[in-house]
Amino acid sequence: MGQRRSESEVTPLQQQDTGSAPAAAPSRRRGDRKAQLARIAVDLFCQRGYHAVGLGDIATEAGITGPAIYRHFKNKQAILTYAADDLAAATRSAVETALAQGATADPWSRIDAIVRSLTTLVIDRREGAQLYQWERRHLDPEDHARFTATMEWLVDTVAGLVGEGRPRLPEADRTTLATAALSAIASLSTHRTTVPARVAERGLRSIALGVLATGLPPRLGGELAEERPEQPALNRFVSRRERLVVAALRPIRERGFHAVTMEELGAAAGIGGSSVYRHFASKAELLAAVYYRAADRLTVATSTAVESATEPGEALRALVDAYVGYNYSDSDLAAVYRSEHGNLPDEDRRQLRKVQREHVEQWVRLVMAVRGDTRATYARLAVHAALNIAGDLCIRRQRIADADQIKHVVFAALAS
Repeated sequence: MGQRRSESEVTPLQQQDTGSAPAAAPSRRRGDRKAQLARIAVDLFCQRGYHAVGLGDIATEAGITGPAIYRHFKNKQAILTYAADDLAAATRSAVETALAQGATADPWSRIDAIVRSLTTLVIDRREGAQLYQWERRHLDPEDHARFTATMEWLVDTVAGLVGEGRPRLPEADRTTLATAALSAIASLSTHRTTVPARVAERGLRSIALGVLATGLPPRLGGELAEERPEQPALNRFVSRRERLVVAALRPIRERGFHAVTMEELGAAAGIGGSSVYRHFASKAELLAAVYYRAADRLTVATSTAVESATEPGEALRALVDAYVGYNYSDSDLAAVYRSEHGNLPDEDRRQLRKVQREHVEQWVRLVMAVRGDTRATYARLAVHAALNIAGDLCIRRQRIADADQIKHVVFAALAS
């Protein structure tokens, strides 16, 4: 799942959906084809972004004619809704099946069964599982609420079992650990590293269970504030170009790159009409400026953090501190950086991917140096899990952990 097919490969849809109705087709085949189309579509949504994918793209990937899609869905929004409901139903089924099979087992055995079942699901739906992060924001409010309810039920179910196994653990910590463990499992959908299924199963299970077994330092400062502070006010000494970069973050994060216009971004920055194009020739160029800023800030933060370290363990700790601090303190910038790479101009996307790969490899080298006996594939799984945990916990609308607690969970993922 998630690997692009060669042109010579024949898919079930190519065999079934040729533009004319098949003779004596079983009644279940329409439902099967609908699910297959939705799986293909959601993979494309997660690769390129919802607004960047057209019905023609979906038809081409499925090997059918464009009009054939309308036998199953009235529009692209209906496909997204179906895909979200399908992923939610598959998630519930995986968890409920695992619980039914181990109904009389102890809490940790039931947790292990859930982890195994969800890991299998993510491996099977590697590309589309990332729907939980970004593309669900394009669902209609009612559909979004329904999908979100399933994700919350999943966290509550795992957190409840953790509470049975660790009754002295504060309820807030159970939720944090459950969220982090599930984020670790889902991290496989956020990268394209080639990982054999058995290695992924073993590695993700170890990471998730290691996270659930860890402890958290006490939360400092009482109740957590809303994750998103007010956007900083820009005074008259700040350049208009800078105003545009800052003003673009919140709308793009909330609604997605394609859902906002340059005129809206200009208005948010206090710049009217066509004046915005004096600073950026296009919205994509503005997005690239946001990405280069994020990449530069992250590079400076992490390089500064590790340059004075005298041994790998100290360097890794400094790297975690810097990365979590970056995501936690500037979550709008971090969220856009994680979600909109598919909308960058091609050359900028290639350059920034090199920067991202170098950043990941820095983590991998340090993890391998600290752990000694860890193979590169397992180290990469752990690093991607740790980065996904940090991102998911730091950019939540309502935070459930402070920065020190997030750092602790990230270390648990890297050590598992």
